[in-house]
Amino acid sequence: MITKLHINISQGVIDIEGDPELVREIYADFKVQLLNGVKFVQPAPAMTSAASTAGNGDEGASPAPKQKVKRRIAAKKKSNGDEGGSGVFADSPKLDKNLDTSGLGIFYGQFAPKNNAEKILIFLKFLTEALQIESPNTDQVYTCFKATGDKIPKAFAQAFYDTSSKLGYIDFRSATDLPITIAGDNHFNHTLKKKIAE
Repeated sequence: MITKLHINISQGVIDIEGDPELVREIYADFKVQLLNGVKFVQPAPAMTSAASTAGNGDEGASPAPKQKVKRRIAAKKKSNGDEGGSGVFADSPKLDKNLDTSGLGIFYGQFAPKNNAEKILIFLKFLTEALQIESPNTDQVYTCFKATGDKIPKAFAQAFYDTSSKLGYIDFRSATDLPITIAGDNHFNHTLKKKIAE
């Protein structure tokens, strides 16, 4: 499914088209930038009310962006924060000290992953099948990267979006909701390269 997003704030047009998760990620990044800029734009409402008494030309243009900013502030609380209140954020992962990674070396050692998407898939399989964690999160995957000594992706959250939107191995909805898809299961069970036994 292709999602489109068009934002026009004082002709600073942003057109985004693509996978819903990619659009959501770009929108979230844009919101952060916009909200940081809102602090500097806040005197504008006072100017808007002054402009509304002065003439109608400015009145029509200013209130619309102001209303959009209000909606974005409300949306930020939902999309950037974890709705479950667990404090897990994909863009700033933390080590999960309670995660038992003692069996990860043997599990992970069976495979020869080519990229971060395959590593994420292997780690999620380990978490769901070996450790029986029903809904693993990005902090737990980060902990797996650390435990295996693999290089951690610079744009950690983007690695999940790519695994979801480009390859379809997972359905990345949030930092705490990233189920493996049928495509991911098939790739893990039939396509993923295994290491040759020595």
